[in-house]
Amino acid sequence: IQDKAPTVVAKVLEKHNQDQNLAHDYELVQLLPDGRELVFPPMANVFYARNGFSLDFLLRPKGPPRKMPPPTPPPRSPRAREVDISATFPKIKSTGRKIARALF
Repeated sequence: IQDKAPTVVAKVLEKHNQDQNLAHDYELVQLLPDGRELVFPPMANVFYARNGFSLDFLLRPKGPPRKMPPPTPPPRSPRAREVDISATFPKIKSTGRKIARALF
């Protein structure tokens, strides 16, 4: 399939029993990892423009441009001095059975 974005939008609307004539009111969006989006412009050939890493698509009404929130930083791993370790495990030098008996 080598259809432009509006043709794909019209086909999606038809498949979901919606009015194809409203295709110009919708935009085709590919959902990418990390919360990013790829909005297909009207002249884009969807087959060639899509990102191969994700096959999740969204059809949404056109509206004012959406401002993307800033990416969230990855969670910080705690530093060694910030971690409180509190465990009371018996000291065992033997096999797994003895460990299981000592713990349970």
